[in-house]
Amino acid sequence: MEWIALKHALLAHLPVATGLLLPWALFASQRAGRGMRPWWTVCRYLGWIGLLGLIAALVSGPALGRLSALIPAGRIFPLPASGLGADALLFRHAVIATAAALLSVPALWSMNRPRKDHQSLGVLALLLGLAWSGALLATGYSGYSLAHPGRPVPPAPVKVVQAPPAPPVDPEAQAPVRALDFASLEAIHAEPVKSPAHGGRWIRAWANSTAASAYRAGRTLPPGSLVVLSTLEDRWGRPGTEPGPLYALEMKGETPALTFYWPQVPIDRRQETGGEARAYWRNQNTHLEACKACHAGGMADPAQRSRWRVPRVKAVSEN
Repeated sequence: MEWIALKHALLAHLPVATGLLLPWALFASQRAGRGMRPWWTVCRYLGWIGLLGLIAALVSGPALGRLSALIPAGRIFPLPASGLGADALLFRHAVIATAAALLSVPALWSMNRPRKDHQSLGVLALLLGLAWSGALLATGYSGYSLAHPGRPVPPAPVKVVQAPPAPPVDPEAQAPVRALDFASLEAIHAEPVKSPAHGGRWIRAWANSTAASAYRAGRTLPPGSLVVLSTLEDRWGRPGTEPGPLYALEMKGETPALTFYWPQVPIDRRQETGGEARAYWRNQNTHLEACKACHAGGMADPAQRSRWRVPRVKAVSEN
């Protein structure tokens, strides 16, 4: 039975060939007169060959359906289904094949009726034969569609719109990277200087090559200048080793950019930063309003610079 099931496609070619050839013989047999009998014979021959091929296809078709798990075991006719799936295609194929089998009976009867040699095969045989041929061709087409499902239509190409490039990440979004590297700049002060303008802290000034000479001379800082004030104090406010806040001023064109950075504010000093344990203020931060008042044009007035340095204790030599 498995061999018959696997030969269903081969056996189905015979009724399809009948559906293609029979209409020509039917039309040719419609002319009355002498010499019509050979056309009757052709129509009847094609009809019986088509019926035998249809029976073979009807036997092998359900066997192939069960072998392919499209028809449940114990059934001959597939389950009803709709849509475009394989089960729906199989159900329609079975319905059309059944209709072709039912039409074969009246079509063969009309083609095998007794006729005289000078008579045509008749309009009834023509109509029933054409209907049967159409059913055979429809059965073959539905079977072909089932065995060769159409390729899916590729979707239309979607134009990919390139998203605008993301803005560059600010390298100093979390900390003033360049200001923290102040030791690579030129030291303006050889030792700490007390600065009343910066909370009375002990500071040292550092400047890049662009700003160093202008800073010492008290001139306007040129564009590209970077000046950093570092602070190192002990807990009593004396010059020590504990890092305090870092101040930075950078000239970007004619506009100064100010930065205040205190990575770890001591608990007893947090009132100076509004309670913040880590202060990183820059650009338009409201905490820098007082700084902007002094540095609106860049460098502050050189006359306000402190000269108060760390006092030196002279060693007393013993006599």
